[in-house]
Amino acid sequence: MKITRIDNPYPAISIDDFIPSEAMVRAASESFNEVGTGDSSSNEYSTFEWVRYGGDDGQVQYCSKLGRENVPTPALLLLDYIATHFDPNKIFGLTGNTFPDTSHFGGGMMLTPNSNNEGGYLGMHVDATAHGIHTNWKREYSAILCLSEEYDSSFDLRIHNGKEHGTIPYKFNRLNVFKCSNNSWHGLPEITRGMDRKTLGVMYWSKMTDEDKKTAVKAKFNNNLEFK
Repeated sequence: MKITRIDNPYPAISIDDFIPSEAMVRAASESFNEVGTGDSSSNEYSTFEWVRYGGDDGQVQYCSKLGRENVPTPALLLLDYIATHFDPNKIFGLTGNTFPDTSHFGGGMMLTPNSNNEGGYLGMHVDATAHGIHTNWKREYSAILCLSEEYDSSFDLRIHNGKEHGTIPYKFNRLNVFKCSNNSWHGLPEITRGMDRKTLGVMYWSKMTDEDKKTAVKAKFNNNLEFK
């Protein structure tokens, strides 16, 4: 596996060919079609549902409902593979106490849609410091697996630390991981029309210290940060 590292604007790595079986990556990508509206009167009805975010939310993005029970089996297998085969403590060398959330309460399936001109994009934002259930857990790393075989540079993640810009390129079966902080801004402008950007995310956490609790932030968007 080829590993690429960057330090600025904040630490991130990319690991190519992360999943040994490309066939399973395709199966996970295909399982996105199993997720529907949750409306039994709709042709898209499925036992799995998207949480849909519109432009008023600073993004046009679909995410699986929170929890591993809301993820189709092929995608869940890859989420668990990431959690059991990637250790950011060893790869980054910045922490020694982080652990994955195998309930996949945060992360899971993420779809930026534009195959039907939905206008999918993800506004520049930082993620919440604290876990939604385990409020004494601090977010340390986001690990994102790229699933779309058809992609272009519009899928690349734009990152920003408040001063400097950077890019984490998208590629099929690449695991992109970045260190989270109060200034780990990230997002992407509208992706190319006719395409969908599919990813799976596993979040890594640590136990909060008293100092962490003082500086914890909620998820927030900043529309004044330009994409470059």
